[in-house]
This record gives sequence, C-alpha cells and structure tokens, in this order.
Amino acid sequence: MAIYMDLHIENGDVMLDAGKNPTYLTDRNAIAQDIVHAIIESGLAKLLVSDRGTGVGADTQTRIKLLVEDDLRIMPGTVTVQQNDIKKGEWWVSAQTIEFGTINTLVGA
Repeated sequence: MAIYMDLHIENGDVMLDAGKNPTYLTDRNAIAQDIVHAIIESGLAKLLVSDRGTGVGADTQTRIKLLVEDDLRIMPGTVTVQQNDIKKGEWWVSAQTIEFGTINTLVGA
C-alpha cells in the first residue's frame, strides 16, 4: 500500500488512462513530482535555466538544494543539482528519500 499518492501531472495537465480517469503516482514518484513542482513554483528553475555564465548558477543550485532538503521526506545532505549534458536547459536533481531510496528527476523551466 502506498504511503504517498498524487495526481500524475505532465506539462501542466493531469494524465488520464484509457478510460479517461486520472492516473496517480505513488511514493518515490510522487515525491519526485512534488520536488519538481516546488522548484518550478519557487521560480528557481527559470533562474537556473536563464543563467548563461553570470555566476548566478551556483547560488541558484544552492537555493534549490536547500528547497529540496526542506521536504521532510528527503535525507538532508543528499541533494545534488547537475546540468543535463544532452540538453543544456534542463537540470538533474537527485536526492535520497528517507523511505524509498534515490530519486533522480529532470527540471526545466
């Protein structure tokens, strides 16, 4: 049985199954989605993506780490933020959850 459950959201839309019913994410995937939404809603994703060598990037990465570590489901000190090598406007955020292992999620503005 799932501890955490959330509607599955992609590109701002609720994902539907074949019967047009909403789909759900549980546990690790729900936490990862919550983290992405928190970063986007805080405005930090736009700052990170818009930085083009102005030195804001390191500060923004630190702010994202602190934001993610505020989630009680994340083990403090385990958050990393790295630019996606393939697509420069996206960033990988990784963290260790307390109950469900590692999450790796992609964040873009």
